Amino acid sequence: MQRFSLQALPALALAACSLPLGGCVDASQNPAWQLAGQPGLLLKVQNYYESRGTEEGGRCSAPLLVGVTRSHVISDDPSQMVIELSYAYRDWIRDGQDCDRRRPLRCTINRECRGFAQRIFTIDKGQDGLSVAGMTGGQR
Repeated sequence: MQRFSLQALPALALAACSLPLGGCVDASQNPAWQLAGQPGLLLKVQNYYESRGTEEGGRCSAPLLVGVTRSHVISDDPSQMVIELSYAYRDWIRDGQDCDRRRPLRCTINRECRGFAQRIFTIDKGQDGLSVAGMTGGQR
């Protein structure tokens, strides 16, 4: 049995750390981000919603799309797709997650920014691929 010397350990560690990262792939190609049969479309819809959307009459101005409960393709033609999306959301600022004894009202006042909602998203089919062109509902 061959033993490694302590002198060889740094070289071995460097070699292991410099291996190509073959396991790294584009996250948008993960099947979990598929919407209407399109890889990566849910990620684009999520980014669009989180950068523009508001919930509950504008009180929740930093919503996060945390899950899709239902999706339905309303129309699909060569230039555009329209998708109805039912989803769960929470607001990363006003969702009541920062409750503590020094600020007891934060747990009750800020709880309003969690729930379920529904929007319609318009997806353009361009030469560069799919892009979100618009959505219904509150926006900032």
